[in-house]
Amino acid sequence: MHGLEQMFYSGGSPLCPRVCPMTVPYAELHCHSQFSLLDGASAPGELVERAVELGLEALAITDRLGLYGAVRFVSAAQEAGIRPIVGVEIELADAVVADPGGFVVPARRELRRRRGPADAAAIPREGLPARPRPCRARLPGHRVAVKEDLRGIGEAQRGPHLLLLARDGIGYRSLARLVSHANLAGTKRVPRFTNALLAQHTEGLVALSGCGQGEVARRLRAGDREGASAAARRLAALFGTADSVAGSGFLIELSHHLLPDDDWLVAECASLAGELGLPVVVTNDAHYARPDGRELHDVLTAIHHGRTLDTLADLRRSDGESYLKSGAELLAMPPADAGGRAADPRTAAAWASGIANSVELARSCSIDLGFERYRFPGFPIPPAETAFSYLAQLCQEGARARYHPLTPAVLKQLAHELDVIEKTGLAEFFLICWDLMRFAKSRGIPAQGRGSAADSIVAYVLGITRVDPIRHRLLFERFINEGRTTYPDVDIDFSNARREEVIQYVYERYGAEHTGMVCNLVTYRARSAVREVGYALGFPRPLVDRVAKALETYDSVMVRRDLEAEGGFAQFFAKPGEGAEAEHVAGQQGFVDGMGQLNHGRGGPDALAPRTAIRGGGTSDDEGGPGDSPASVRWLRAGQAPTSSVARLESPSPPVRHPGSTVGLSDWERWLEFCARMDGI
Repeated sequence: MHGLEQMFYSGGSPLCPRVCPMTVPYAELHCHSQFSLLDGASAPGELVERAVELGLEALAITDRLGLYGAVRFVSAAQEAGIRPIVGVEIELADAVVADPGGFVVPARRELRRRRGPADAAAIPREGLPARPRPCRARLPGHRVAVKEDLRGIGEAQRGPHLLLLARDGIGYRSLARLVSHANLAGTKRVPRFTNALLAQHTEGLVALSGCGQGEVARRLRAGDREGASAAARRLAALFGTADSVAGSGFLIELSHHLLPDDDWLVAECASLAGELGLPVVVTNDAHYARPDGRELHDVLTAIHHGRTLDTLADLRRSDGESYLKSGAELLAMPPADAGGRAADPRTAAAWASGIANSVELARSCSIDLGFERYRFPGFPIPPAETAFSYLAQLCQEGARARYHPLTPAVLKQLAHELDVIEKTGLAEFFLICWDLMRFAKSRGIPAQGRGSAADSIVAYVLGITRVDPIRHRLLFERFINEGRTTYPDVDIDFSNARREEVIQYVYERYGAEHTGMVCNLVTYRARSAVREVGYALGFPRPLVDRVAKALETYDSVMVRRDLEAEGGFAQFFAKPGEGAEAEHVAGQQGFVDGMGQLNHGRGGPDALAPRTAIRGGGTSDDEGGPGDSPASVRWLRAGQAPTSSVARLESPSPPVRHPGSTVGLSDWERWLEFCARMDGI
């Protein structure tokens, strides 16, 4: 293994030692969790745990293009006692200022659209059965299913980034509206954020200029300093400026990941901020909690682009520094000039100021998601009535229709439940459920309420459920009680054939802005993790399929147990000198030859071995170390490495296993390790 690769995976760095004794206040304001789908390698809880270990003042989760992890992150942060900040990293479809050169927003691939009626008419239909499709009403904001293929397209070929942080609850609502509108305007998995849309949702938000893929940074690298200045001024005017960092709405972001142009870029950004009178803030654009998370991040990137690690090239992050760092670690690596000498005093001062500003900005952000507060869209109440009085009236009418005669037990239970509903503020909730059932019955749509709601006499007399709780002696407190803080659950099943009518009624009755469809976040389970990781590591597809089919578990962390129990695979986990019976079974199934080695009979040498290794050398364009371009490889080969301030080539040495790293593991062990880490991603 090359010395440079060893350095990146062992956690060492010539410019920034991992252990810094002094404590420097710092808040990380640019961090991605696993909810940055296939772009973040750590769960929110893991990031929070690491932030506490490092002594960070606050942590912001700024997942790409969505807020999917906000609730889980805020809950974990509050439990750990660290200030949570919620944000999002968006990708703009257009430039802030004119971009005639096209270096801010590169041209995108043509969209792959479904065949329309004209295309369908051109296809020969003779001999094919007709498949008429029913005409269905579309939901508000419906868009034609269009798939934009972004596989093989790196960040540099996509739109510029912009980081948005919620300063308070108003800012969080602005983020939610912004993301929702962008998803409705975009294509599948690719929301469309535009500057026009952004301008409508800036209340309560703080914007950072973004990482190296932000518009300001892109223009500076392209030599368009005037355009970078104009873009920064436009964003500052949009989000607002102030004399203090805490009151500023726009800040220039500084990041340094030991890449060749980072020294220059930090100096240019700091100089631009000084000219415009804008504050700076230092972030590390973290994508994983600890240094060893970089290996899993590479695998996730390979899965995202449908490639193996050897063919991933420059699509993966070209640095090994995108993990959570303490303020002391960041302060110990002030930028240098192009020759590796000490940075200009103004740049060094700006870097130190940016670290301090991160704390001041974090303290100005406070968000409470209000998990225990219920918000209803508003049920139209008749004049001179309240939600509770109208509910009580409906219940009295329903009780007379359901019970003949009304008994003291019925009246007592009804009064008790209404009293609890009034105290918990759920009258409007029951009215909405009643309204949906009323609409379904009026249209002859089969509907039925179920679940713990059947324990309620209020639900029974309103026609939401059909089970008499008095007759069956059901306990209402299983459904609602005064000490319960979670939302009551009323499940109503509608006929699948006419469910769309109910959905349309909900949108018309309560408004599209108050209605939303529930989504499911699908995570990797055992078989899918085995397949995707196996392909990314370069194992042959027939072998990957065979391994996946041998699994009986749905839990990714239990893959090892299933494979060790399967005789044909136990050979690969046996220690030297053990498992003679396993060797025999493996030979019978064709996995190994007579010498106990991987069988090469089908597919040539190393047919069952992976075609890739973690950051391996060879002829790929990252030979010599992570992120090296062909030019840097030639530079390294020319023998100039010993004079570099960033890296130094050393003689090959045997791989050393470091805690949390898969370097030094066998191919099979590495496969299983990554499968276990994929659980829940």
